[in-house]
Amino acid sequence: MASRDYLIHQFEEMGFFLASILRRILKMKEENQQEQMEAAVREELIQELKLDIDQLIMLENEEFVVLVKTYFTSEDQLEKLADILKVLGQDIEFSFSLNKANYLKKALFLFNNLQENSSVFSYDRRAKILEIQEIVMRLGLTDN
Repeated sequence: MASRDYLIHQFEEMGFFLASILRRILKMKEENQQEQMEAAVREELIQELKLDIDQLIMLENEEFVVLVKTYFTSEDQLEKLADILKVLGQDIEFSFSLNKANYLKKALFLFNNLQENSSVFSYDRRAKILEIQEIVMRLGLTDN
């Protein structure tokens, strides 16, 4: 029973961790601090999980999803990660970089993966997918 309580606590802690990163970068976004947003996420993930987001977003989708699912075990955690990636890549039209393109592509991949594999349909997730797809298509970032 103690090990179950510990796992539940760890699970909740990861959700709080991701939510705090998301809140922090959304505040930075309001203050127009894009570079600081990327640095903050990079530092937090390396410090807390020993996970390098810059290397993570360069992986092929199959490797990417396997790796993120080892760190983030619930749909909620994966969705928060996708939200973080979306925010990091969102201003790509004003300041293009390969990292921002990869943030958007991985966010789109994660949202699509969640939408396809979840037992619950999410209109919010679908709206995010459509928003990212529009940006990706407009900028010609499709892999086809």
